[in-house]
Amino acid sequence: MGKGDRHPKKDVEAALKRAEACGLKVLHKQNGHNWGYLICCPCSESVRISCTPRSAGTEAKSIDEFTRDHRGHV
Repeated sequence: MGKGDRHPKKDVEAALKRAEACGLKVLHKQNGHNWGYLICCPCSESVRISCTPRSAGTEAKSIDEFTRDHRGHV
């Protein structure tokens, strides 16, 4: 992620940093309520990241689950 690509919710930003550290790709492409995507390059699966999640903790938890499921692919 670039310098200006930080997520506004600190819990979600922390989960995105953990995902990047595991080798997943974070794509910041804001479009409406979407902030961007978390992509597992080897299997081409992705998860949408909301810009304004109802619960930042739940959004961070889903990012961590995706990271855990795709950690071995990278």
